[in-house]
Amino acid sequence: MNTITSPVLAEGSLPDPVAQLNTVRRLVEERYSGDEPLARAALHLIDCATDIVGQLPDGDLDAARGALGSARAAVVSATFAVGRIRDMAATGTERA
Repeated sequence: MNTITSPVLAEGSLPDPVAQLNTVRRLVEERYSGDEPLARAALHLIDCATDIVGQLPDGDLDAARGALGSARAAVVSATFAVGRIRDMAATGTERA
């Protein structure tokens, strides 16, 4: 299993979430081929999360709830996509 690690942040520091997501995206791009269906799905989810997090105003509970709903929908979609890709790979019908 491939894992991605990043430097540990200093205790008490609050990193910018968008910067963290951009770092994760860069690490995924460096570690995995963009031709792999799971890597493409991961990059798409990271992009969606970055867009949502970047639009969240600090302390806006309603916006946070809306983002949470979007995140839940993304997880359901991603779970289906991963299962579908796994099934296609198992049967040899994987398409780019």
